[in-house]
Formats: sequence, C-alpha cells, structure tokens
Amino acid sequence: MTAERRPRPVHWLDHAHAVLSRRRRLFAAGWGDEGVLEQVPAIARFSEPPRAAAIAWAAPRREGPVVVTDGSFTAALARLPPCARTAFVRRIAPAAPERGRRRPVYVALAASGEEGFASRTRLFGPLAARDGIEVILLENAMYGLRRPEGQRRTAIRTVAEHLLMNLATVEETRALVEHLAGQGYERVGVTGFSMGGTSAALAAAVTARPLAVAVFGVGRSAVPVFTEGMLSVSVDFQALGGPPAARARLGALFGAADLDRHPAPRRLDATVIVAGRRDGYVFTEQVEALHAHWRASELRWLDTGHAGAVVHEAGALRRAARDAMERLAP
Repeated sequence: MTAERRPRPVHWLDHAHAVLSRRRRLFAAGWGDEGVLEQVPAIARFSEPPRAAAIAWAAPRREGPVVVTDGSFTAALARLPPCARTAFVRRIAPAAPERGRRRPVYVALAASGEEGFASRTRLFGPLAARDGIEVILLENAMYGLRRPEGQRRTAIRTVAEHLLMNLATVEETRALVEHLAGQGYERVGVTGFSMGGTSAALAAAVTARPLAVAVFGVGRSAVPVFTEGMLSVSVDFQALGGPPAARARLGALFGAADLDRHPAPRRLDATVIVAGRRDGYVFTEQVEALHAHWRASELRWLDTGHAGAVVHEAGALRRAARDAMERLAP
C-alpha cells in the first residue's frame, strides 16, 4: 500500500505563475554533456577548499542613499562554457561612511529565471538603504551577461547546463565569502529566494566559516521542484526520454545536492528559514524536513505561496535577513 499524499493548498498566484512560465521550456535540448553529468556527484561534495574571488571593481556611483559598484572575477568552476567563465557582481552599500568595523554584508543569489540585478535590488536593496547592511548580488552562470549564445532568455537548454549553473553558483558564493573575509568583514551572510535560497543554503552548509543564513522558499531537496511541483510543467520531459524515466534520472542527479547530504550551517542560531504554507513549488513537507535537519534554526511560515512571498511579503523576507544577521553579532 502506498502512503496517502498530504493535500496541498496552493496559492492562486502560483497557479498563474506556472501558466505564464510554462512557455520557458527547460531542457528542450535533452540531457546534455554526459561527461558533466557523470561528474555531478563528485562536484556536489564541494570537498576542495574555496579560493577567494579576485574581484575587479569598476568606479562606484551614488544612487540616492546607496553606493552601487559593479565588478567581475574569474569563475571557479572550470567546466562552464566560455561565455559563463567571468562572474559578474554588484555591490550595494550604504552611502554613509563606515564607522569602526566593517558593516555586515549579505551575498544574495538569484531565483530561477532571474536575470540581471533589478529584482534583487528591489528585494534586498532596502537592507543597504535603511538597515546598514551591504549586499553583494551575483549574476548566475547561464543567465544575463553569462547567457550562452542561442539560449532563449532563461530557458536552460540541457540538464547538464542547469546543474553546472547550480554548482557554479555555490562555488562562486564560497569564493565571495572568502573574498569578504579577506577584506576584513566579520559578519557575512548568504541569502536568496527559491533557487537562490537553495544555493545559499548549500553554500552555507559546505562553508567552514560561520555565516548568517536567511533563505526563502527552500526545502530539503530540489528534486520535487523539478519532478512534481509547479516548475515541472516547464520541463520538457519528452526531450528527456519520457516522464517516468526522466523523473527518476532527474531525481538521481539533482538529489546529489540534497541538503541532508551535508552538515548544517555552523551558526544555526543565526539561520532563518521562511516558507509559504500554500507553496506549489516547494512543498511544506520539504521545508519541514530541512528544518528538522537544521534543528536549531528558526522556521517562519507565511500564509502565501511561492510567488506571493516576493510580491506581498518582501518586508517579512527582509526582516528575516536582518534578524539572522543580528544574531551573528559576537
């Protein structure tokens, strides 16, 4: 007898978002480079210590209450296509001068389908403008300035390319954390929503440094997101050989980075998970499983879905980030 599946109330915005995003056909070119796919389990262990990113910064510019500076550095993951081997970042810092020790700083990562820095500037920019917390935004490999020629916006063409993007994001986040530590930052955090939150959570898990962690719309595993949740309507299962076999292989590949395969972040007292009770993308049982693995973390529920968290609850997400960072203070 199979276990009865729990009813899942889903917010109407998630239904609407799924209908609109299904035009973005993921993996329409199939599985991709089998050599990359074979290496995923080894890469996903992140056993090599990170190297600090050597960032080349452009001239800063004043934008109201903040100073914005763009930069770039060489990506750590060698298997990336040439177009993605330069990582681009944007630093948003309070315009007021620092007094005493370095300000706290977050590395904020991109959600699925999020090119450029505009969305995260709206979400996380107020941390710099109002709360004195710097923010470093990272452009994902395969997105925006790092998009491969021929790719339609953020419709990643192969599973191999998507996994490379995810693995590169974690490696680049670790490199940014090392860079910030080398620059004298004592209070460093990682944050993100959805895919960005999953990457932030994994980066925190495989980083030896104590970090503030504020993640939104994240579960124990990304596998159900691609095989069962509303994002799965965008997956071209026929290009992967048909739904049953494709779901099984996607589970094996994406499951290599499940968060319970890794230790919990070093400072669970400075870790806040925020989730929607009506999320059609990241199921509540996955969030609960992550919280069970990260036992001393705080879990905050919102009465909304995946899309609604950003649309209607941006203030709650920023409060979680502020609280996590405050708890990191010595």
